[in-house]
Amino acid sequence: MFSPQITAILKRQLFFLGTICEGTPRVRPMRPFVDAEDNIWLISYKGTEKNKEIELNNKVELCTVDNNDVLRLQGFLLQEKDMRLEEIKDVRQQIFEGLPHNKDFFKDAADSNMVIYKLIVSNVIFRSLGNADISELHFKL
Repeated sequence: MFSPQITAILKRQLFFLGTICEGTPRVRPMRPFVDAEDNIWLISYKGTEKNKEIELNNKVELCTVDNNDVLRLQGFLLQEKDMRLEEIKDVRQQIFEGLPHNKDFFKDAADSNMVIYKLIVSNVIFRSLGNADISELHFKL
């Protein structure tokens, strides 16, 4: 789905998740997990303000800067309750094993305090700041 360059950025960079709550933008650092099919997953601790905001408005943007490249992913977050149980169990295990720092926050992949979201990307914006001759590239999905 994504170019190898974009997938590589997704796998190595810290991103910032933008949400909107009552008309006010909110931005938080997030480490995405990318599975073998290039699905993008985010995890959160249950009961946070971020989860409440996503429940009210699931439209989000993930953004990062990697050297001279800016990557922005726009879309919405699909919540666990809207996914198949088999998919959730498998992905939780992949995320728990694939993002080592999760073990600092969650006891295991089935921890009830871990909430997962699947980012459904509708728009990709990529720009190389190192090359002023190249404007933003937009990819509608």
